[in-house]
Amino acid sequence: MVHAHDAVVIGAGPAGSAAAHFLRARGLDVLLLDRAEFPRDKTCGDGLTPRAVRALERMGLGDDDIQGFRVNGYEVVAPNGRSTTATVSAALVVPRLTLDHLVLQRATRSGARFEPKVTVSHVEALADGVRVHAERGHTFDARVAIVATGAATAVLKRSGILPRQPRAMLAARAYFDVAHTLPPTFQLSFRRAPMPGYGWVFPVNERLANVGVGFLPRAKSTTVAAAMERFTTGLHDMHQVSALKGYPIRVDFLRAPTFAKNTLLVGEAAGLVNPLTGEGIDYALESGELAAEHVVRGFTSRVDHAWHTDYDRLLRSRFEKVFHFSEWIRDWYCKPLLLNLLVPLANRRPELRQLLADIVLGEREPRGYGPATMAARLLIYLARHPSQDHD
Repeated sequence: MVHAHDAVVIGAGPAGSAAAHFLRARGLDVLLLDRAEFPRDKTCGDGLTPRAVRALERMGLGDDDIQGFRVNGYEVVAPNGRSTTATVSAALVVPRLTLDHLVLQRATRSGARFEPKVTVSHVEALADGVRVHAERGHTFDARVAIVATGAATAVLKRSGILPRQPRAMLAARAYFDVAHTLPPTFQLSFRRAPMPGYGWVFPVNERLANVGVGFLPRAKSTTVAAAMERFTTGLHDMHQVSALKGYPIRVDFLRAPTFAKNTLLVGEAAGLVNPLTGEGIDYALESGELAAEHVVRGFTSRVDHAWHTDYDRLLRSRFEKVFHFSEWIRDWYCKPLLLNLLVPLANRRPELRQLLADIVLGEREPRGYGPATMAARLLIYLARHPSQDHD
């Protein structure tokens, strides 16, 4: 069979565009498809962690390219209103309308061919490649497909990759004008936020904030609109200037499929959104890069079953520990009583505060992640580091 392309990438967000860029950088012929025209908005918190910034730098996108608001702190607000702040280096807030177009343009400058307004229905595995089926009978043949469709699961389910609808977080965000000057800080707040869940205030600039809520729905959960209304009740001197937009967040990487025959999944399509913070852009960019490298290795050797399972092992070796750790923190510690105790404890022990922030942001590797193991490690850490009262 003669393939029209080496790779077809489905979805031109950060994960798909990163994959397309790195594939083209290695000389492969790449077709990038998306159902939207760009620039287009994407509902999100707009935060870029240091890992995301470094991934963009590896794509050749530096300070001159990314016009974002610089952030140097990560604040956690307990349900009782007390807060603690850790240091963050080289973080940014960039609206997705800007960021996604920037990353897509980088992919097309690298030589990837982009076709917008293409709605893919499913991916068909062939003996030695794939056939991507789209509306109006259009098909695209390639040696491999990379699926970067975000939280949307229709393509995965119709392709037989995702057997059931995964459990997802619910989230909503809007933009707010602010009467005072916003600090350069990511604020993750548990005050008036549904549990298990959180609210956030991210500064787009000194007077504009991305404000939202996210939570795991329960049988008697509130709606995202009601959760947002409750959360923003206590945010003073703020005026909503955009419509509230809700969206699901897939955080099921630990249980999600990451491949099918001749097909690799990247970003949120593989459940790669942090289950504690809701951050997914860094994982999207990194998994796109990993997938591209893996495709190149496969083309120089052989795309077979071991190649597919090696990709799954590659993703899990990179991301599994931080996902276990974040799920554990979410499920065991995201309770009002505990959070109200932990925030002042973090203020008395800044080393512990910074350690936990660095692990959640992916700057440090958790050495162990089971509840019993991590509880023991935290107790040992506290015993070895005397209290430093910074309240």
